[in-house]
Amino acid sequence: MDSEDLGPEKEELPGQQNMFSKGDPASKKGARKRHGPAHLKGTRSLERLRDRIDLAVKELNRLRDENQQLHKEVEALKKGATSSADGSEVVFSESGPELRKTLESYIGVLDRYIEEEASRTSSAE
Repeated sequence: MDSEDLGPEKEELPGQQNMFSKGDPASKKGARKRHGPAHLKGTRSLERLRDRIDLAVKELNRLRDENQQLHKEVEALKKGATSSADGSEVVFSESGPELRKTLESYIGVLDRYIEEEASRTSSAE
């Protein structure tokens, strides 16, 4: 419906606006450039967004570099890995002589327990 279809135009009181008039200042609001606090707030928001994007880009680059480094380490470990006959690998934290000494002490303890148990069973018979 056009404004002409509404009939003759009524006289408007001061301060009232016809919402269908072509010269409505509200319809021109979007066309005006913004100035003042709203404009500054928008600019600050854009600056914060730009800063956050810059930080995200830096973090992505750091993570990409870390990923490449980890990939190189994995490849080096794959190349340097030695596998035993059954496919499992055993690594000891002690040196050879220390490990031998520890194992021999455990064997000695077990031998004593076995001898004590054998002497108890033979004396009980």
